[in-house]
Amino acid sequence: MRFAFLVAGGVAAGALSVGGVRTLVPPNAQMFQAVRALGGDMAEFKLGDIDPLKAYENVRRQITSGNLSGSLNLGSAPQITFSKLGDLSVGNKMQLDDGAIRRAIGAGISSQIQQSNRRMEEMSGYTRNPAGWHGMPPH
Repeated sequence: MRFAFLVAGGVAAGALSVGGVRTLVPPNAQMFQAVRALGGDMAEFKLGDIDPLKAYENVRRQITSGNLSGSLNLGSAPQITFSKLGDLSVGNKMQLDDGAIRRAIGAGISSQIQQSNRRMEEMSGYTRNPAGWHGMPPH
C-alpha cells in the first residue's frame, strides 16, 4: 500500500513539474525567435563546439601558470543591448506611489484583523454551545 502511494505521489509530482515547465518555458517558436533576436543562429550551432575537456584543460593551465590576477578569457560574449523592456524604457526611473502602497498594506492588515475577529467569535460561540456549532464560516 505504501508503495502504491509512493508511485502515485511520484506520478503526481512528475505531472506537476511538467505542467510547471510548460508554463514557465516558452514554446519552441518563441524560444527560437528570442535566440534570433539576441543575435544567435541555431543553424550554426554545433555540439562539437561544446568541449568540456578543452575548457577544463584551458582553465587548469591558466590556474597552474601562477598568473592568478589575469582573467580566464573563456571567450567573448556578444554585447546585448535592450532599448525597451516591456513598459519600462532603459534609463527611466520607475515612480512608486507611496500613498497607494500604504493604503494597500493598511487594507491587508485590516482584512486580517477582521478575519481574526470573526474566527475568535466563532470559537467563542463554540465554547458557549458546542452542540450548536456548525463549523467555521462560511456555513
